[in-house]
Amino acid sequence: MTIVAISREMGSGGYEVAAAVAKVLGFQYVDREILLHAARVHDVSEEKITDVADRHLSLWERFDEEKRRYLTFIEAAYYAFAEKGSLVTAGRGGPFFLRNVSHAMRVRIIAPFDVRVRRVMAREKIDHKTATGKVRNYDREMVGRIDYLFGLDWTLPENYDLVINTESDAWEFYTDLLVSAARHPRFQPTEESVQRVRDLSLGARVRAAIAQDPLTKNINVEVAVHQGRVALKGVVFSPAMMDAAANVARQVPGVAQVSCEAVEIPRVYPGPIM
Repeated sequence: MTIVAISREMGSGGYEVAAAVAKVLGFQYVDREILLHAARVHDVSEEKITDVADRHLSLWERFDEEKRRYLTFIEAAYYAFAEKGSLVTAGRGGPFFLRNVSHAMRVRIIAPFDVRVRRVMAREKIDHKTATGKVRNYDREMVGRIDYLFGLDWTLPENYDLVINTESDAWEFYTDLLVSAARHPRFQPTEESVQRVRDLSLGARVRAAIAQDPLTKNINVEVAVHQGRVALKGVVFSPAMMDAAANVARQVPGVAQVSCEAVEIPRVYPGPIM
């Protein structure tokens, strides 16, 4: 049930390495399938889900409730696949979603900038200037995206278990290296790590359910889960709003118990008391 979660730079060959590793290990390899799952389960447009997933949101878009809901749906879809285990993913924030899961091997695949530009030129048949701009823009968007979603630095080696430099085209070597590492006892599942993924998945499904329900979709609550017990915490305009969120959470399969901690604020600030 080991999970190999890969983050890759554009032009590093990360997708190709991920697919090769999955083939050798006999694991499922998913990428766009995560977005398709999110769109299907939550009955939303695949085009809109893809747009939110594939680009860095502007400052104003980060406050767009619809786009925030779509990000919640993508999170739930990722964990749905992760819960099954024996999985390889490339992109989609995998190393960050699974940063506290011991049987998830978090990998970053990089290459020197000029090598990446050359590969993008060859792959897309574009000139050097265009390829350079494309790679720079991708890096900038990814740094902003991971910081926004997780509050972490996409480029820092300490956010990963392994960092591989694909400067040379030794693709078989990179594949063998990751396959060997994935089979190491360090990344084999334990009862605790499997339960951790279950809790993360259930929490994501609860957040997605709250985000999808018409009565609660605009409520911003924190969701914590431990062995089926769900704790909701947030700032609301009335206790009834938190009660509605709790009722939605109770309907999610796997939820055994729901507790709430709400801070109520007035809808209109009354101003200073004179």
